[in-house]
Formats: sequence, structure tokens, C-alpha cells
Amino acid sequence: MKKAISIISVILVIALLVFAGYKGYQRYQEWKESQKTTELKLVEALKENQGIIIKLKTEIAEIEKRVVTETLKEKTVIKEESPTYKSKKEELIELRKEPEANKEKIEVARVAFEERINEFQGSPDKILINTGEEKIVIYEDKKGNMVSLESGVTITRHRDVEEVIKELQTGAVIEKEADKYKLAFGVVYDLEDKGYYPGISYQLADWKNLSLNITGYDFDNIKGGLDICYNVSDNILVGVGMNLLEIEDFKFNLDKYYLKIGVEFNF
Repeated sequence: MKKAISIISVILVIALLVFAGYKGYQRYQEWKESQKTTELKLVEALKENQGIIIKLKTEIAEIEKRVVTETLKEKTVIKEESPTYKSKKEELIELRKEPEANKEKIEVARVAFEERINEFQGSPDKILINTGEEKIVIYEDKKGNMVSLESGVTITRHRDVEEVIKELQTGAVIEKEADKYKLAFGVVYDLEDKGYYPGISYQLADWKNLSLNITGYDFDNIKGGLDICYNVSDNILVGVGMNLLEIEDFKFNLDKYYLKIGVEFNF
């Protein structure tokens, strides 16, 4: 009998370790994916699908991105009618010639003008090009696209794909919703002393309708264990576990088991 219990114990422990390892790997993969920004995912998709052109549109520009061999080619077209810094500045100058008549239009143009200023000031990369006759200022917007303070400008940028991916991975922002705490309250039946006890559980990991939990019960002689539960329906859990620790005698067990039924709560 003892040999059979020992074998069952070993199998249960191995199953728990495999389950916990699988869940840990799954969480790690989810964490890695959550770190990727939209731009990084876009560049990776372009690299995997060589030659495909992705077209993007911002408030002031139309952008085409494609990967050829190991080069990311970005073509940005800022049309004459685009609401750039320079065009909004010129519009405000004209509108302010008749301030009373253009009061509402001035306010709208002013807001757009200030947005362009804030975008430019917040840019991590600004470039001044002096053509001799005029000066053209280009900068990187908050989505990583090269744009300009002036309208009627076409910008072509070639970058090494691997360097771009490395740069985007370094600056990636985690956008993951915080995990919810999952508790379950219920009844535990101890197979060793054949008694019923109130119990409280904390979920360590879950997969489909299965969950791995830490459970405490028998609050006169506190016991703690590890169990696997199945979510029957409407947060009703049933499961089996191993009593690993008894606080009163402070002893560890690998051969005592319990059954559990409970209701799960999230907060």
C-alpha cells in the first residue's frame, strides 16, 4: 500500500511540475509578445513578406514601407494641402488679418498649429536641410515616421532591418493588462482524517478549465497544500490536492491528500 501511495505521490508531483513548467513557458511567451510595439510587429511582418508594400496615413503624411533584402525602405509624401506647421502658420497669419470675422477659424487653426509645435519639440530626431535657396526641416513623429514642417515634401529613408528591429526592441513598451487575483472559497475533505473543513485557495496558474492552486484549510490546525482543479461551470471548482504542510507540527507531507469543491472569485 505504501509503495502504491509513493508512486502516486511521485506521479502527482511530476504532473504538477510539468503543468507549472508549461504554464511558466506560456506566460513567458505572452510576456515577450506583449513587449512588442505595433511598429516592431509591422517591421517583422514586412521582413517575413519581402516586397510587400504597407501604406500608412498620418494627419500630415502618406507613408509606404517595404523590405527588400535587408533594407527597410520608407517613402513619406507630405502633400501641399497637408496641415503641417508651415501651412498652419500661414493660415493663421491670413486669418488674423480679420480677427473678429475669423474668430472661430483662428481658434481651430491655433490648436492644430500648437499640435505641430508640440510634435516637433517632442521628436527625438530633427534634421535641418539647407538647399541654398530654402531650408527644409524634417523630424521623426511619435510613431517613428520621418515628416516635415513644410508641405510638398517627399522623404525617402533606407534603414538596415536588423538595426531597426534591435532599436524597436530596445524601446518597446509593455502594454499588458495587470493580472487579476483569483481566490476560491469552499469545502475541503481531508482523506487522511476523513474530516470536512472550510478552505481558501489562491490560483497560481490556469490553462483552459484547469487551474493550479495553493490551498489553506483546517484553521484550528492550519494545513496547506497544492491542488489541481477543474472549472465545472459558473466558477464552480472541483479538484484533488496534496497536503504538503501542517503548521501545528510543522511537518512536510508527500503522502496525504484531499478533495476540494469551491467557488472562484476574481478581483
